[in-house]
Amino acid sequence: MKYIISTALSIIMILLSANILIAQGTSEQNIVEGISGSHVLFANPGPSNNGGASTWAMFLDLIAGPSYVTITGMTTSSNASPGANFSVEFFVRSGTALGGPVSTGPGSSSAGWTSLGTVTATQGAAANGISLLFNTPSITIAPGDTTGVAMVVTGASPRYFGTGSPPLGIYSDPFLTLVTGEVRSIPFTPSGSFFSSRELVGEIHYDDIIPVELTSFTSYVNDNNVALNWITATELNNAGFQIERKTPSTDWINVGYVQGNGTSTDANFYSFVDTDVDYDIYNYRLKQIDYNGSFKYYELAETVEIGLLNNFLLAQNYPNPFNPTTIISWKSPVSTHQTIKIFDVLGNEVATLVDEFLPAGAYERKFSAEKLTSGIYIYSFQAGDFISSKKMILIK
Repeated sequence: MKYIISTALSIIMILLSANILIAQGTSEQNIVEGISGSHVLFANPGPSNNGGASTWAMFLDLIAGPSYVTITGMTTSSNASPGANFSVEFFVRSGTALGGPVSTGPGSSSAGWTSLGTVTATQGAAANGISLLFNTPSITIAPGDTTGVAMVVTGASPRYFGTGSPPLGIYSDPFLTLVTGEVRSIPFTPSGSFFSSRELVGEIHYDDIIPVELTSFTSYVNDNNVALNWITATELNNAGFQIERKTPSTDWINVGYVQGNGTSTDANFYSFVDTDVDYDIYNYRLKQIDYNGSFKYYELAETVEIGLLNNFLLAQNYPNPFNPTTIISWKSPVSTHQTIKIFDVLGNEVATLVDEFLPAGAYERKFSAEKLTSGIYIYSFQAGDFISSKKMILIK
């Protein structure tokens, strides 16, 4: 039987921001990138030299670079009076929004278009000038994809920069490209007026995002059971994780699945227990799968040994983080005096878990931190000349 747990754990983000190592990590050390940052893509600086009428629509394309991008806000030009409000309804489609004349092209039909809703914009200090920054509906674009956008303005007339002749305006940075644009007086119908080479005057605000940011991937062995734990800091369109394992003599096999949290900016803690595993040496990896079927592998950095006593081993405590108890396990291939001591981050000894002669074997002890405060602690195992230490997190 397999046991699966998934829960939000926002406090981990605080600890990670302090560059604290809490786990073995993974074989892909470059994955801890998360939301790379917020950016501004500047379109035509203006001033606008042309305009339409209320309910006219501006059409443009947004093309993502190597990362997922999410549009969060923008500015645009209108003929509204200074400080006056006007409305912008956003429509999106997969692929380009551009192409004419009026009777053809994506803007001549409602087919393929989805309304994301209407937002309120406020004109800036000048009539026929640029609005204040306003929040747009969230528009997420996959790496390399093109999303067509239509902006239907009401309560004011849209303003733009245009010469009336191609080519279209292209504005780009390393993460996003804007191709702008066209205007239709009666959007989503094959009639009305159509104008090309009409550029957005303003700017686009967006974030570039890594779909799933895995910040920790660790294992814990108890007899013939292997508990795998991993933490994500952000998720985007994450359908879930397929758990796979292999031995030196076998290929990767699927041993389970854990459902993801879709899109999330909170830290999420996942756990999977692989039970009744035969004696052998194992590698484990996660196959993270998006809703669109794309996937990426994250491999556990260390091998997992079941029933083998050829080497000393201090395992990662489980659970970790914990409150107030956790299990610490270890192995010794020789009979000798063994100690496990707990230290704070300043090196002060705060507890002794083991201090005795023990035969060769595999052991585990429960550690209670009822009298300790939240924080990072180090547990150290010594058997003869062998010394190994690991970190653990107490959260109360």
